[in-house]
Amino acid sequence: MTGALTTDTNSAKHGVLNYAADELKACFKDAGIPAFRAAQVLEWVYRFGQTSFYDMTNIGKSLQKRLDEMFYIHRPQIVDVASSSDGTKKFLLRLADATTVECVYIPDVKRKTICVSSQVGCSVGCKFCNTGYSGFVRNLTAEEIISQFMVVKDYMGMWSCDDRLSNVVFMGMGEPLLNYQNVMRAIDNMMLDSEAGLSRRKITLSTSGISPIIHKVAKDLPCRLAISLHAPNDAMRSSIMPINEVYDIRSIMEACEEYSAHHKFLKITFEYLLLSGINDSKECAIELLNLLRSLNAKINLLRFNEWEGCEFKASPGLKVREFANILNDGGLEASIRTRRGADIMAACGQLSANSTGTRVV
Repeated sequence: MTGALTTDTNSAKHGVLNYAADELKACFKDAGIPAFRAAQVLEWVYRFGQTSFYDMTNIGKSLQKRLDEMFYIHRPQIVDVASSSDGTKKFLLRLADATTVECVYIPDVKRKTICVSSQVGCSVGCKFCNTGYSGFVRNLTAEEIISQFMVVKDYMGMWSCDDRLSNVVFMGMGEPLLNYQNVMRAIDNMMLDSEAGLSRRKITLSTSGISPIIHKVAKDLPCRLAISLHAPNDAMRSSIMPINEVYDIRSIMEACEEYSAHHKFLKITFEYLLLSGINDSKECAIELLNLLRSLNAKINLLRFNEWEGCEFKASPGLKVREFANILNDGGLEASIRTRRGADIMAACGQLSANSTGTRVV
């Protein structure tokens, strides 16, 4: 076994969802169990959503019992499900240690997306983000990341071939690149369902700009990359995103150039949250255009989703459209993202759950 695999707090059992496929096969081999049995278990878990070894009908009863003594297949507890008028659902999940996270299901005509969290809280501290305002508790394990994906599939009845989650975005609570190994393992395991149609190109990693790890993403993960930029220059960005003092815009641009060199056909998405009177001027739009015009990039413009206690206000709709027009007229693809789930505090920057299982908001 490799890495820091979590165990059941009441026994020496190990979580199946924490293992990569090769690791589980190696573990079975070490225990004298044929490796093909690991493949069978993984098919039951990732293709059919099975949580009990005793219901895996192509595995004998004696092996079922032995596997149940060695492993567990965990789901977090659903504390609450909030439903938006636009069809979005927000899940508040309690983990084994009583900490809580939120994930979001976003249905659309062409796709069904889950927005997953990678940490309990966040240490980056973006001033406009409710998650960062609530503080950082710990990283999620691979199991806890994947479990969000599976809980939504359980709840929505999506284990049939006709109705599947099509996209995964790491845009929930936390900074994915500060939990890189567990996020990588989770992404690999999410794709073990051969019939789900989920590929790395349907998975998007969103980061505040941890540039050394972006270099790793460029080499390791051909998934889509989204950069939470939110300002066209260092002074402005540092004022709303303190992480910029460590990883400035130049370092991020250099890392993005390497990503583009490795993945020529994948556009980098730059997320830009428009804050009234802060970063929404025509001058900012022109500066942003000059910064990004040489990259294979597109811009997602976001209206700010307000939350209690935050000092910022959303830019007026007219100003958002003017900003988008400047970018598009300058040859840079820019779109205004439709707000989803704002009425249930599930939109960008609104997620927040504390470690006791009760809502912060």
